Amino acid sequence: MNRSTSLITRSAIVSGLFYAGMILLAAVMWRYTGYINSKPYAISPPSDPVALSKAQDAYASVNNLLTTLGTGLLAALGLFLTRGDNRQYTRPRIWLAVISAICVCVSLYWGYISSQNVEWAIEASVGSLEFDMFQVPRQLQFHTMLLGVFFFADFVRRDLTQAE
Repeated sequence: MNRSTSLITRSAIVSGLFYAGMILLAAVMWRYTGYINSKPYAISPPSDPVALSKAQDAYASVNNLLTTLGTGLLAALGLFLTRGDNRQYTRPRIWLAVISAICVCVSLYWGYISSQNVEWAIEASVGSLEFDMFQVPRQLQFHTMLLGVFFFADFVRRDLTQAE
């Protein structure tokens, strides 16, 4: 086997292991999340305005955090793509960056929808945030952000380990 075939094979093995590790991590996290969510928890009466206000504040804080992480990830992606060392990116590597950016933009969209829903809940004096109208956009925001991070990590890994 010559050197270029060896590098291609090694690169394919490393990429396969990276994706297998990410899938395993996602599966383990999904399983533990299901386990934690299946446990009973104390629910305050819906008429408790302090508890609802704190829940709305926590919801807004998580939304702000994910939005900040998303914009930071887009900035980091832009930094990697526009740095001045004249790197030539192959088509598969560019697609990793594009898919990462799309996932982050979709996450930002769901964050916007989520914040709009919470504003509506505050205006309409909805007594709980445990409805699908509030939970599904928040979960979609998180999961698309996580996908964007995975694709960005693979893009950076390939960029940093690029044979020169």
